[in-house]
Amino acid sequence: MSAPDRWSDGLGDADFHIAHPSFLASLIWTLILTLAAIGVTFALSCVTPFAALAVALAGTIGLRASLRIMIVVWCANQVIGFGFFHFPLTVNAFLWGAAIGGAAIVTTAAASVVMKHGSSWAAPLRLGVALLIGFGLYEITLLGAAIFLGGFETFRPAVIAQLALVNAVSLVGMVVLNEVAAALCRPCLGRIPRLVRAW
Repeated sequence: MSAPDRWSDGLGDADFHIAHPSFLASLIWTLILTLAAIGVTFALSCVTPFAALAVALAGTIGLRASLRIMIVVWCANQVIGFGFFHFPLTVNAFLWGAAIGGAAIVTTAAASVVMKHGSSWAAPLRLGVALLIGFGLYEITLLGAAIFLGGFETFRPAVIAQLALVNAVSLVGMVVLNEVAAALCRPCLGRIPRLVRAW
């Protein structure tokens, strides 16, 4: 897909920068989202809402950039877990960390596919379906890891429901954060990529 033609759209330089996200605006949004996800990780004792983050990334930046940011957040999650919450330094714990990273990557790819193919859907439907599929794949991937690593007790319905709620609330928070960032940054940076652009 070619870049939009600002002259054929009848937009001058200033209007073009407001209508289309700039590199700097996209970078600022990515940094805000990354710091928010790391903050949630600290606040929830190393529970990172990877499915919600995957949807927020897939809805605002490209797949490759989403995967890079997801890896950064996963690394931060591991540092926080082992460095601040004193996770045990065992092979099993490291393997679980790798499994979580793999599940986060799978979730990001799935969210990207849903966001791309659901681009004509209303924003709440698109975000909801992406979160539902992403969270389901995340949990299924980790359940597969549990076959080899143990830990089936963490897949009780009550625990999964609590994690689903954390991801749903986190996604709502990310949408609100996205709208606030878009409003505050628009005068100086132009349009930040928005999750609810089709709303």
